[in-house]
Amino acid sequence: MSDKNVRLALTIGDPGGIGPEITAALLASGALAGADVFVIGAFSALSGRLPLRERGAARVIPCGEAAALWPAGAFPVFIDTGAAAAYEMGRPTAEGGRASGLAIETAAALAKRGLVEGIVTGPVSKHALALAGFRQASHTAMLASLFGASDCQMMMVSGSFRVVILTRDIPLREVPGAVTMERIETGARVTAEALRELWNIEHARIAVAALNPHAGDGGVLGDEEGCVVAPAIAALRKEGYLVEGPFSADSLFYKWADKGYDAAIALYHDQGMIPFKMAGFERGVNVTIGLPIVRTSVCHGTAYDIVGTGSASPASLESAFSLAVECCIARRRWRSARKV
Repeated sequence: MSDKNVRLALTIGDPGGIGPEITAALLASGALAGADVFVIGAFSALSGRLPLRERGAARVIPCGEAAALWPAGAFPVFIDTGAAAAYEMGRPTAEGGRASGLAIETAAALAKRGLVEGIVTGPVSKHALALAGFRQASHTAMLASLFGASDCQMMMVSGSFRVVILTRDIPLREVPGAVTMERIETGARVTAEALRELWNIEHARIAVAALNPHAGDGGVLGDEEGCVVAPAIAALRKEGYLVEGPFSADSLFYKWADKGYDAAIALYHDQGMIPFKMAGFERGVNVTIGLPIVRTSVCHGTAYDIVGTGSASPASLESAFSLAVECCIARRRWRSARKV
């Protein structure tokens, strides 16, 4: 692996969504110049959007040959997952799900072989992945399974605003039972480790949101703060982590920049995603922390409704790619300093 360039896998996502459009825009922008990149996905969905010169010069490798791949020379290299003309634009299909799921599996396989340091993922459809028969119907769950990383967490990043979503795609009625001391402690430890390795923040300050309105108001509005959240924070502080809370979520994120925290832990999906999207959704990035490699992603979906209209913005993918490069370099330096 080159000491100069970061080497990344870039998956285009569901071929029937806006993934191919925003990937083509990223390629055209010149943003890949500082990295060696494998672009993985249904090449037929992408090729028509590439400039004619780049399309003719593209090095395309069938997905079945990727297992023996050890490329040298010019990048990007395109790994084709197939599905030519089998998927449909603008809606979830089993064929689109198969192509996007296979791209994730291929990217993970390259990472396990040490061919890439990080993975940048385009938008996928949980519906399409389920139609294709994948047991895990989300990027985070698939990558956790592929890397055997059961403690990985989803961190949403917009500039210096970082929020970890502790419980994700579950019904709201199941959240209280899913918020356990063990889960909070694990989430905080993984967050602190990621901030050290990927952002060079050695002693991170982490804020934890309360579950109930007004942080339970002394138990009147719920006792999870006193029985679960506060004891978890106390245990973490005994271990030396700079964790504070529980804070009422309606005030925690207000004037975030003035509070001095390096990250927050939200206990359920909307509690963290609403302030994140308010902070800068257009250029926001989804980062999976707790994996042995860097993984960043767009923070939006397949946007089937705007496919082909020319209105899809590549801003989030550009941010995801840029952050992946930065995090890979930071991790290299962190590990080199410690000879990991």
